[in-house]
Amino acid sequence: MVRHPSSLSFRFAGVSLLVSAFAGCHGIGVQTTHDEDVDFAQFRSFDLMPPAQQSPTMVSDETLLGLVAAELEKKGLQRRKDGADLLVAVHRSVEGALNTRGSGYEFRDGRMRRYELQEGTLVVDLVRGTEREVVWRGTAQGAFKFDSSLAEREAGLRDVVRDMFAGFPPRR
Repeated sequence: MVRHPSSLSFRFAGVSLLVSAFAGCHGIGVQTTHDEDVDFAQFRSFDLMPPAQQSPTMVSDETLLGLVAAELEKKGLQRRKDGADLLVAVHRSVEGALNTRGSGYEFRDGRMRRYELQEGTLVVDLVRGTEREVVWRGTAQGAFKFDSSLAEREAGLRDVVRDMFAGFPPRR
């Protein structure tokens, strides 16, 4: 069982806000928080948690998981299948598969075009492998173009994940 930040004594440690117009995204807010009592220098390895059957929001998308793993590797952590220091749980939700929350406009190819927006949330938890306690959480929330191409969605996700891990590991 994994204990989440709501059951821990987390102190708000830092927020970064990204409001940009990267591919397919409109006003994505990125926040991170961590347990200030944890020395992140002790962590050397990570592994991805397999999706739980009872968790409909847990991600099994290899592209997204690969982006998260790549960011952790850039930060000096090594992926290890057995006995990893940190386990990574990735969750996401999208408000309605076809229900949009609004619309927007863009000027492209000399024409004004309307597009539909959806809202989504991405949560990345880093869980201490031994105690199964969440020690770091990154959250991204905002609106994105529903009809973005696969390449635009992947570029947008890459930017969000990069921003989420910009201040990782937290300093003591």
